[in-house]
Amino acid sequence: MAGAVAGGLVAGLGITALLMAGERKTGEPSEIVTLERKTAEKLGIDTPAADALPSSREQAVTQGGHLLLSAAAGAVYAATVDEEASVVGSGLVFGAAFYAAMHWITGPLLGVKPPEWQADAKTIGMHSVNHAVFGLVTALGAKLATRR
Repeated sequence: MAGAVAGGLVAGLGITALLMAGERKTGEPSEIVTLERKTAEKLGIDTPAADALPSSREQAVTQGGHLLLSAAAGAVYAATVDEEASVVGSGLVFGAAFYAAMHWITGPLLGVKPPEWQADAKTIGMHSVNHAVFGLVTALGAKLATRR
């Protein structure tokens, strides 16, 4: 389990770095900050203006939550995938399932993001690639941890 959790954290850190770099490049908050703000608003918590870059505190909360989700996903991988499964096959299937669960089902059901089928092809492609890589890195972490 530790290897899959570590793999999920490494992949989550990579995506976090990409999101934060995008904020610096565009001067706009990342998609994950927007999701965090919509969630906070649903809970009655005051949030910064939608176009404001996150403060250090908000960034820590947002990215910390993202990393916790990444670790939890790694634990789910470890609990549901056989140790002998191939890294590529299991990683791609897991990444696709995680993408579907978060972007196509959970986010829209919670009302914090529009349904993914309403997104443009570029966004769907980016999310697909990010989650495929997430699944592969998680699977690789799990596989490396089983080697003796």
